Amino acid sequence: MKIEKQVAALLERILDASLPSVIAAYENRIQTLEAEKLLIRDRMTETTRPAQDFDKTVRTALGFLASPWNLWRSERLEDKRAVLKLAFARRLQYQRGEGFRTADLSLPFKLLDQFSGDDFEMARPKRFELLTPRFVVLSYPLP
Repeated sequence: MKIEKQVAALLERILDASLPSVIAAYENRIQTLEAEKLLIRDRMTETTRPAQDFDKTVRTALGFLASPWNLWRSERLEDKRAVLKLAFARRLQYQRGEGFRTADLSLPFKLLDQFSGDDFEMARPKRFELLTPRFVVLSYPLP
């Protein structure tokens, strides 16, 4: 780390120095660098913690994937820009006279598109179970 190299260089200079004022200046600089090093270490531990818990983050992401329209209909321009950045891999291309070109979807939407492919067929109009003869109501004389 850069600070540790500076501290090591200052310690070597202290060994070579003979004036007490120079030694004191080097010691003050070393104390400043050590304090800066601790501050950086504290900041690093703070930034490694997630801002929100995993469940809430996943719930938010899945909510967006389920319906991007909910965020798009917001009044805020930042939300609409976020939808465009999250839903499309590149900027939407527009050609005058023809309209928008085919959009390049982002990876999550490409994966979701595989689930809604055209290779699925509709169910038969009849029931799924085997057809059985109609129930015949037999009339028995009542005793």
